[in-house]
Amino acid sequence: MVRSLEKFFIKLREKSRNNLKNSTYSLVEFLGDRMKIGVILREVGNRYTLNKEIEEVISYYGGVTIGIAQYNEEILEELDGMILQGGENYTDTDMNILTYLYKRDIPTLGICLGMQTMGMLFHGKMSKVENHYELEKQEVHPVYVDKESKFYSKVRLEEFYVNSRHHEILTKTSLDIVGVSSDGVMEILEDKKKKFFIGVQWHPETNFQKDKTSQKLFQSFFETIKGT
Repeated sequence: MVRSLEKFFIKLREKSRNNLKNSTYSLVEFLGDRMKIGVILREVGNRYTLNKEIEEVISYYGGVTIGIAQYNEEILEELDGMILQGGENYTDTDMNILTYLYKRDIPTLGICLGMQTMGMLFHGKMSKVENHYELEKQEVHPVYVDKESKFYSKVRLEEFYVNSRHHEILTKTSLDIVGVSSDGVMEILEDKKKKFFIGVQWHPETNFQKDKTSQKLFQSFFETIKGT
């Protein structure tokens, strides 16, 4: 079951607009000690969508998924981490949320469009690509990893195969480019100065049950949140 709490927060604010301390306390009390992981919802038609596979990964590690549809600092300040899920287009809201996360060093994992959004926030440029969309395949091309990167310290792999489901690629960013495909496409971005600010171009959630690289990546994300 999707644990999007937007309606809960709206009702909460209506009841206590003049008492933010009570509002925050109610949130903490409502969720208890579970990790609160935000996921930016994607608007499709007249509704918001959440990747079920990402929700399942969050649940596997003992977290609760909080769907984020708009910029709201009252909600964002209570998050333990954020996953930027894939989609078709990023928005100004995505950029504002990402800026908030970055400034406060909240652990952030960007997936596909999420990684591209991270790159665009830091002086990025993008272009179309025609040979990086293979919907049915789990192993499309290899990724080569910089051994000096934070990502490598998490997964301990210099090369592995990934899926590929995107029509656009980053061609420029001021973030650290620490993983590329065999044809030179940016596949992993990070900021080494942050606790966990990593973006990947593929979809690690899709093959999470079988793929060791995906498991190591998500495990390191949640371990960072827990402080272990």
